[in-house]
Amino acid sequence: MITINKIEPQGYCNGVKRALDIVYNTLENKEIKRPIYLLGHIIHNKHVVNDLKEKGVIVIEDKSKTREELIDEINSGSVIFSAHGVSPIVYEKAKRKGLNIIDATCGNVLVVHNKIKTYLENGYTCIYIGTKKHPECEGVLGISSSIIFVSSIEDIDNININNDKIYATNQTTLSTFDIKKIFEKLKDKYSNIIIDDKICNATTIRQEAMAIQKKVDLCIVVGDMESSNTKKLAKVSKEIAHINTVLCEDLNSLDKTILNGVNSISISSGASTPEYVVNEIIDYINKL
Repeated sequence: MITINKIEPQGYCNGVKRALDIVYNTLENKEIKRPIYLLGHIIHNKHVVNDLKEKGVIVIEDKSKTREELIDEINSGSVIFSAHGVSPIVYEKAKRKGLNIIDATCGNVLVVHNKIKTYLENGYTCIYIGTKKHPECEGVLGISSSIIFVSSIEDIDNININNDKIYATNQTTLSTFDIKKIFEKLKDKYSNIIIDDKICNATTIRQEAMAIQKKVDLCIVVGDMESSNTKKLAKVSKEIAHINTVLCEDLNSLDKTILNGVNSISISSGASTPEYVVNEIIDYINKL
């Protein structure tokens, strides 16, 4: 029998719970203007998005297009902004179109938006650290073209700032271990910089739990392949805990052959992964 260590916490984070509550409450409210559109995936999880489609939500998603471009495809009814947030330009476009706006942006993301706006208004040069083409980053970078975007520690070598007022913050779902190195290098280059680590608490707690997990033969991380926080969990398991790790979306996508000869497993999940998806995998392994 394979020993299973379920790494806690699991299930939805508060931001995901709030976003989903907003969407499902919108669907139940018959007074809200129809059709109901979702600008991008509400969260990065195909199971959830498919359920919403079945319930009548029209999902507008195209990886080759920005949210600003996608909003052009919506001309009537209501539009729900995902937990990742949108730029002020997208918000204004939706208002001009007369759309009923339902904002499900995560509170942690809104804090980052507001902080950057405040520092820009006060004459600071703002540095934002994130993942290229991630919707959360798109929303933040849309605040101002003057924001300097950093996606890797190497990018810092190409930054030249003359302003003595500098503010640096980040995407909420990055690796706590990677961001620390980037902030340290920024501090070495600009000693006067204000560092504002905005990795959300749910992300931090899960990554720390992954880093100190018990030694096992295999770690399974369950979550959507587009989910930043899920991919970072797998990265921490591999690079910090030094455990053979696989990432899968659900039981169907799990390569069952990797379980051959395995005696112990740890299992974790991203903050946008439904618990039943993880439990299906656990039930399958327990029956082996």
